[in-house]
Amino acid sequence: MSAPAGVIRIGNCSGFYGDRLAAMREMLDGGPLDVLTGDYLAELTMLILARDRLRDPTAGYAKTFLRQLEDCLGLAMDRGVTIVVNAGGLNPAGLADAVGTLAGVLGIPARVGHVVGDELPAEGGVANAYLGCRGIVECLRGGADVVVTGRVTDASLLVGPAACCGRVRGGSRPEPKSASTAGRLRRRLRRVRRRAPGSKSTTSSITCQPAGNS
Repeated sequence: MSAPAGVIRIGNCSGFYGDRLAAMREMLDGGPLDVLTGDYLAELTMLILARDRLRDPTAGYAKTFLRQLEDCLGLAMDRGVTIVVNAGGLNPAGLADAVGTLAGVLGIPARVGHVVGDELPAEGGVANAYLGCRGIVECLRGGADVVVTGRVTDASLLVGPAACCGRVRGGSRPEPKSASTAGRLRRRLRRVRRRAPGSKSTTSSITCQPAGNS
């Protein structure tokens, strides 16, 4: 079922690293979606990923995301669902390469984008800035089917796709209005979570409109 013009349907399949692997398929099977997001990062997670990267420089991302994609990438592509996640952790480029390799093995022509720039110089530790949604927007406008990031604000996983959700009057695309749009999306997501059991709802979904259409 197609969404009305200017409307984007966003589902979420992860609230933390180690969340239920089945949640991605549940969301894809649960109803029409345009975008599927996943939040895998927290302070403890960044420490775990830093230790992984010390042992293996090619690691540093949420490997469970790859396990989910192995089962669900074909289904997402068949249904036209774009995937946007912060599972890149400390190595978004490495995860993007791994996703591309997986897509090749599966014979799925998925275009993969990644966002970098959040990691800061740190002596003997890890430091990351919270990026906004602009990198996600650029990846989506470039035609990415899967976007992986490192540390971004929670709202950016939603605001990025919402900023690209089709054309508005005059044929232009809505620009990210980070403060007002992010606040609206956070309030809507909190309402969805209150309707679901538990403090973190891994299978929530919301429907968003650009700020000018609300």
